[in-house]
Amino acid sequence: MRMFVLPAAALSAVVIPVAALALTGPAKIFFEDTVPSGKSSSVTIQTHRKPAFKVLLRVPTAGRAKLFLLGKHAPTGGPLIDTKTYHCSGAAGSWYCKASYETLPIGTYTWRIAWVGVPKAPAHVELTVRW
Repeated sequence: MRMFVLPAAALSAVVIPVAALALTGPAKIFFEDTVPSGKSSSVTIQTHRKPAFKVLLRVPTAGRAKLFLLGKHAPTGGPLIDTKTYHCSGAAGSWYCKASYETLPIGTYTWRIAWVGVPKAPAHVELTVRW
């Protein structure tokens, strides 16, 4: 009887850390909005582990979009994606811009999409962020 207790205790010592790892799996948000020309829209997230962001931005090709990452530990120096200068793929009137960023410290981050439509048209924008 005692022989079975020891392996069961050893097994539970292995199962508990694996279960804890399952709770810290990848995180994802999907954000969509209609942004008037000359305006911006944003979404704020709180990370509980160090994020290495992967983003997919979808915006209309008739205009210009800029994606900014804001926060205490966010990179500085302008937009992370600017559809005028960034290489995006296009299909059926939409730009699809993909990007990845190095690991950042735990914190609160705001993703902001600025839009300038041509001619002054609002844009349906979609942003998917994984970390």
